[in-house]
Amino acid sequence: RGRMFFDSRHFLNYFRITPDGRMLFGGRHNLSPNLDLLESAQMMRRRMVEVFPALRDVPLTHTWTGRLGLTFDLMPHVGRVDGVAYAYGYAGHGVSVASYLGKEAGEMLAGKRATSLFAQIKHDRYPFTPYDKLYLPIVSQWFRFLDRVS
Repeated sequence: RGRMFFDSRHFLNYFRITPDGRMLFGGRHNLSPNLDLLESAQMMRRRMVEVFPALRDVPLTHTWTGRLGLTFDLMPHVGRVDGVAYAYGYAGHGVSVASYLGKEAGEMLAGKRATSLFAQIKHDRYPFTPYDKLYLPIVSQWFRFLDRVS
């Protein structure tokens, strides 16, 4: 009870039962930084009903949207630079290890740990990051295509 489940789609769905017995269902359907709350909620509702048809007539009580902390390799990053510990990029599959990496970052800050296994992963920089409004819609379409054919 209370465990988070997610599927293997590129635009994944995640869900769990909350402590008060309700369903929390979420995911992402677009990488755009300019999501409309109503449009996003309607899309997530359609996805929820695809996964759980029995919830077709159950009303939504809460919806939200926001920017996504997505990394290019789709993995969370943790480490230390110039004495500053960081842990970010929990979008998608990174959420499942967020508590673990938070603990590691805390231990690094407290001096109980020098580094993290995740900190030893080399993360490349990409030159076109200022152009997210141009390339994110293309990446979104590509992910939708991959989800359809897989």
